[in-house]
Amino acid sequence: MKITPTTLSLSQLFSSSNEQFTIPAYQRRYSWGWKQLAELFDDIYYLKNEDTHLLGSVVCLTGSHRAGLNPLELVDGQQRITSLSIFLKALQSKFSEMEKEDVVTEINSYLFCKGIDRKQHNKLLLGDLDNPDYVKVISQTELDEVKNDNLANAYAYLIDWLNKLSEQELDEIYFKFINNVLLIRLDVGEAKDAYRLFETINNRGLKLNSTDIIKNFLLGHASSINEQTLEIVKNNWKNLIINLDEIDTDKFFRQHMSGVRTYKVTDTYVIDEFKKYYFNYVQEAEELAEYEIYNEIEVENSEDIEEEVESNDSENDILNENLESTNNKVSIIEFSKELKKLSQIYQELLKRKSSNKTINQHLFNLQRIKSFPSYIFLLNLFRRNDIKENQIISVLKTIEIFMLRRHICAYRTGELDNIFAKLINIDSANIEKDIITQLKKDTPDNEEFKEKFADADFKREINRAKYILEILEYDLIQDKGEFVIQSGNAVHLEHIIPKTINTKKSKKEFGDWLEYLGKDALELHNKFVNKIGNFTLLSGSLNIIASNNPFKDKLNEYAKSNIQLTKNICNDYLNDEFTFDEVTKRSKLLAEKAVRIWSL
Repeated sequence: MKITPTTLSLSQLFSSSNEQFTIPAYQRRYSWGWKQLAELFDDIYYLKNEDTHLLGSVVCLTGSHRAGLNPLELVDGQQRITSLSIFLKALQSKFSEMEKEDVVTEINSYLFCKGIDRKQHNKLLLGDLDNPDYVKVISQTELDEVKNDNLANAYAYLIDWLNKLSEQELDEIYFKFINNVLLIRLDVGEAKDAYRLFETINNRGLKLNSTDIIKNFLLGHASSINEQTLEIVKNNWKNLIINLDEIDTDKFFRQHMSGVRTYKVTDTYVIDEFKKYYFNYVQEAEELAEYEIYNEIEVENSEDIEEEVESNDSENDILNENLESTNNKVSIIEFSKELKKLSQIYQELLKRKSSNKTINQHLFNLQRIKSFPSYIFLLNLFRRNDIKENQIISVLKTIEIFMLRRHICAYRTGELDNIFAKLINIDSANIEKDIITQLKKDTPDNEEFKEKFADADFKREINRAKYILEILEYDLIQDKGEFVIQSGNAVHLEHIIPKTINTKKSKKEFGDWLEYLGKDALELHNKFVNKIGNFTLLSGSLNIIASNNPFKDKLNEYAKSNIQLTKNICNDYLNDEFTFDEVTKRSKLLAEKAVRIWSL
């Protein structure tokens, strides 16, 4: 491995007029936030003039030098280089305000470079997703169209901090920035060496996210095979990153590996489990030095085996036998292609992009219930070719019922990863029936669900409450799939007894509920206001004139609703009374219906 290390000040790092730092599309998006930028700013601001500050190292894949613009692929250090260039732009903006044109021109030479054509190019070229936003930030144009908020916010934070400095302090921080801040640039000519160096630097105590380590491992292996393989695997990884844009990629890999292993894989063990799977599944992996290690050692998957891993020995034996079977092995290209395909499925699940609207609605329902662990199984379900759409819908309905019952009854969420991972072993032939049979083992019974449903507090689960009321409405009108209640503000969750009853504003808008509810109203309010019996659905906003009977005025608005659940309140409470007792009675009535609707 030939490495050329050079310690450079930032002025030296950015000053070469014919070098351009490039961040390949397979790298993750710019993600620094306030904390990281504040630390960078403070490190430079509080630096004494005679001291230096080392920002660490960056790894550049250089290739051969040429006469034109020379791209330096940033294998490691893209977050820092991006932040530093935005810092430079913020400084340039301040000096421009002060009409210090010599400094503005100097910073321009750091932010831009030129090739043979003498045309000006950005010194930093980001990946496909981020580069359009970066260009807008650097040019300070069309900022309202920037999609990656981290890029826009980085500039805004830095400008805000620089605005607080005097002219002398600005001169000082700029001097320290370009002269006293150092980076070690590690130039590597071969891709395989660059990825190996990245792993050496970052796998020795410094915590990186799982995605970056997996990416480096995969591309590093591809680079050791040949250039063509590397380019194909790179492209597949690039598409994976694009598919998972705005999605937590670490969670994708954790859930994918939980599905592969058919038991819960914790964050700590994602890398080890991925490597074990890789070494047993990829043909070319036998050539790697780690192959023998991972072939001999069974990865321990939890700090607490009893709590985290509940799959039995026979299931694990079958899985390991399958993983180690040479008949199942694929090439590294096929492996990366499969990862790309899985990322597309994962995107379709989380962003509800199925071509079937009913499937999308049930995926939306699962999100509102909070059913994230179910994606371990759904990732497997949606990749099966022998499942029809009506079967998928049936399975999604079953999971809705299962998850709602468990959440209402406050069952342990830590068990869910194992429960859903085990479903992967179910054959497609009788999948609807077999999933019901399996999930029933961990589902609260009717009596427990009915009792907990009537008493549940939905203060922190407004989306779940709205989902419940929508399903109750569909059941009430015996909907056949022709009627869809609008989401968002079009139809909102209505508190019959208002959320707030003791302020001047609430009295003006909703009437004097304190007087209406009587003795101990304020004390009892918190206990009853977020029970299911106090909720309904309503379009638009209420237009109420305060009176001595505020509930009666609400009824006038409810009568105008097209939602039967809401109209029925007018019929059920003709005496114009709706106090805490009515909340309890209505909660129990809805609980009776819930047991029937959400039943396995």
